[in-house]
Amino acid sequence: MVKSQVRVLPASGRLLGVKASLFRCALISSLFKGDTDMSEARKWRAKKRFLFSVFPLCVFVVFLCVFSWGYRAVQQRVIDDSAAIILNRVSEVAAEFRSALDHLNDKYSGVSCTQDVVRQLKNDLWKYEFIREIGITHHGLMTCTSSGAVLPPAHVPVPQVVTQIGTGLMFNNSTLLGKGIATDVITRGDIVLFISPMMMETMDRNVREHGLMLSLVQQDTGKVIRQSGTLPAGRLHDRLGLKRNVYGIERCGPQGSICVRISAVLNDATDLPAWGQVALICTGLGAGLAASYLLFFYRRRRVSMDVRLKRAIRNESFSLVYQPIVRTVTGEIVGFEALIRWRDSLLGDVSPDTFIPLAEQTGQAQAITRLVTKMALREISDTLKKHNLFVSINVIPDDIRDVTFIDYLSESVNIVGLSPQQVVLEITERANASTDDVDSGMRVLRNRGFNIAIDDFGTGYSNISWLTSNNYDKIKIDKFITNAIGTDSINNKTLMNLIVLLREIEKDIVFEGVEHRYQVHFISREIPKAFSQGWYFYRPLDKTMAATVVASH
Repeated sequence: MVKSQVRVLPASGRLLGVKASLFRCALISSLFKGDTDMSEARKWRAKKRFLFSVFPLCVFVVFLCVFSWGYRAVQQRVIDDSAAIILNRVSEVAAEFRSALDHLNDKYSGVSCTQDVVRQLKNDLWKYEFIREIGITHHGLMTCTSSGAVLPPAHVPVPQVVTQIGTGLMFNNSTLLGKGIATDVITRGDIVLFISPMMMETMDRNVREHGLMLSLVQQDTGKVIRQSGTLPAGRLHDRLGLKRNVYGIERCGPQGSICVRISAVLNDATDLPAWGQVALICTGLGAGLAASYLLFFYRRRRVSMDVRLKRAIRNESFSLVYQPIVRTVTGEIVGFEALIRWRDSLLGDVSPDTFIPLAEQTGQAQAITRLVTKMALREISDTLKKHNLFVSINVIPDDIRDVTFIDYLSESVNIVGLSPQQVVLEITERANASTDDVDSGMRVLRNRGFNIAIDDFGTGYSNISWLTSNNYDKIKIDKFITNAIGTDSINNKTLMNLIVLLREIEKDIVFEGVEHRYQVHFISREIPKAFSQGWYFYRPLDKTMAATVVASH
């Protein structure tokens, strides 16, 4: 087989004036910033002049550049596909010739032409698809073919091309076979192979039908030794004396042999018919005007947080940090809570306490849940698997009710190779009262192996209803209650009553917002099996630092 050394010949071309136009657009765009001394009216008029004069032209230029790039990319793809078919066919032919020369030279070198030899040549000929005739030479004279003895012996001309590995090529030779039959000939050692004219005609026809040009190039010299097909010329290029944009693919055999080059012309907009050029210009100008109007109305639109939040969700412009959850007594990390962060280019850092309620009001909270799930499983799953930890993800009752979210969660966990037990869903207890649909969803999730945590426990009105349900695995005590530790406030009395209740519940207890040593001592004394989360142990960490901290322990 031919060794596939593929070299793509770069396309040449020019996009006149593009850089200058784009640079001009960049300079004029400074009008958007305005001058501090200009009045608001003057600045707005300058922006409108830009939007409806220069900006459409800039868009038009960009449109032409994109069209030209896309048009050429499509052509290159078509050429690549066509060339691959032809080159693979050429590789098959070359492999057959090489195999035949090796085998036949070993078998017939130095033999005399007898009836038995002729019969064997005929049998061998049937094995090859692209060879019309096989000949045997002796001292430069062809004495025998698969058709019979050659009388008198025919003189074998000097090949037109001889490769470094000793293979000779003759093109359109009509003397060896006689009868006016012209065919390409390959020689090496004592063997002469006559290539099937039908095969060559078929290959030439395929090349012409695809608008390609096939060239055989001597690898060591770069000389073109055979060529099939021609490259079309362009109307404008001929008129202006410009070169066409030629794209080519080349495949070479062993060092010192023959390379096969497939070439084709890449058309540009000047090669389109007149109606196509008019349509292209109209489309480009239309795109420029449409973009101007869209930008005009966009800049007049009142910038609001809900619009920017929708855009942030669509563009996934959020980041996650991970706050470790530890065993209170030992400080051992057992998992992380994934916390979402949003830094807006205009609004700056927006607190989750601000945009999460907004997302719930505008119906975007479930999209945020899916985004957090996707990001958390992608970013930290390796750390969770390596150290057998879990990750907690905040959800709302609507997520628990949503069967599609449950299926999405199961599939996502399966894809990253985590166990469902390594994912905890924290449902915000104050977000909604427990309903039959929520209870049903919690049962489905727990049956699939996921853990459910009641988040921010102690701040809502449904504490008792949550506790009477058995569809949860963990209770997270809100920071509001944790802060009551060590104080004389009424919340401390509530905490002590809550401690008595929590001791009787065989669920994991997690205290949020633990920031002081005395809080750790209190929790360790009252509920030794409890877990804690807060700045006393760790601040929220990015994914890299989270992995580093776990590895160091």
